Amino acid sequence: MKLKTLTSQHQRLSWLIAQANGLPADQIELRAHWARYICVLSSGFLENSLKEVYSCYARSCSAPAVGDYVESQLDRLQNPKASRFVETAQAFNKRWANDLTIFLEEDGRKEAIDAIMANRHQIAHGKDSGITLARVSDYLAKSVQVIEFIETQCDVE
Repeated sequence: MKLKTLTSQHQRLSWLIAQANGLPADQIELRAHWARYICVLSSGFLENSLKEVYSCYARSCSAPAVGDYVESQLDRLQNPKASRFVETAQAFNKRWANDLTIFLEEDGRKEAIDAIMANRHQIAHGKDSGITLARVSDYLAKSVQVIEFIETQCDVE
């Protein structure tokens, strides 16, 4: 990842996953709580990533007032599923949306983002989610690939 704020968030998530994976295997309930916590943080990371990358792009290629407007519109994004990632790309560049759609369909990336958001919703509403440390770690890794793809599209430095 190129943006420092996102890199910092991702490093924190990776550290939390490593800490949780270090818990004894017989601590099933504690590991489940950690998985849910990390899932919720991962959903926030995805939301922040979408906002940060496209705001950075808008600020780099437009007048300050336009960058402010774009950022204010992106601040309205909450709990974005993969389809919202594509819609956002579409708002900037149709080719980006097409390329992102293809990228999302490969290697379960779309499913990973959607699973993080669906599990976050379940967790936030006090329902069982079935998320595990292994799953959330895999979903996060695939989601990071998507963020890096979008950074490349936007030529973010």
